[in-house]
Amino acid sequence: MSEDLGYRYLVDPLEAREALRSFERQPIIGLDTETYFDFETRQYRLSLLQIAAPSGEALVIDAFSAGIDEARTLIADASVLMAAHNARYDEGALRAAGFESAGFVDTLRLARRALALPSFSLASVAAHLCGVTMDKSFQQSDWRRRPLSREQLHYAALDARIALRVYEELASRLAGAGRWEAELARARLNAPAASASDASARKKMGATLQLRPLTPEETRALKRLREWRRRTAHDAGLPAYMICPDKTLEHLLITRPGSLDQLSVIYGLGPAKIARYGNAILDCLKAL
Repeated sequence: MSEDLGYRYLVDPLEAREALRSFERQPIIGLDTETYFDFETRQYRLSLLQIAAPSGEALVIDAFSAGIDEARTLIADASVLMAAHNARYDEGALRAAGFESAGFVDTLRLARRALALPSFSLASVAAHLCGVTMDKSFQQSDWRRRPLSREQLHYAALDARIALRVYEELASRLAGAGRWEAELARARLNAPAASASDASARKKMGATLQLRPLTPEETRALKRLREWRRRTAHDAGLPAYMICPDKTLEHLLITRPGSLDQLSVIYGLGPAKIARYGNAILDCLKAL
């Protein structure tokens, strides 16, 4: 464990299980993996799994121990978005290790859609968005050896944190331009399946939905919904727009859905957000 560097290195299954509990309710985590080339099988193998949340310490989980198995439920949870740069690589490394993933968001795809840079490597994007200089020399170090050095572990933990910071910065920019929902859908890997008609209807609704002006009573209720959103965002360590935009709150007040199924037609509420916030939204609406 390294408190000063903000991460824990985990090799014990019981410690890993306990540490991972704090990630179960996170709507977004940063994720990275470190791999090594196995000359016997001629394949890349998983060495470390690193995850970071908007608050709290990052976890560096050793794949050479049974502790890595404790992360399977989290990785397979479609309601937990996992931000990774060049996510296809990390998804492939986890799949080769027997994991099934559902919530990957590729910050490389987001960066290419949002930025004009000569290079879209994590180091280049982080320098541009966050003013962070990353030392990538450890990327090619020997991740098979044990024990790993303190510098290797620090590097590994930092990659997960930076992936999350890059995601948050890109999300803020794209949300400000009114493009976040569409670009997030493009950047997701293995997103929950939707029928072609459902996808077409959502796209059309997002582009054409025009809401009537709120009544004075609805305007007062909007302030209370915004307060719910503020508290929810604060508890999750997220900006409010990542919970939902104002247009979603207004649509909720106008339509007054009474069930989780009815939330599926609300602007800006996809399956993952309904799974995470749906019951809280319905409770809030009933209390208005």
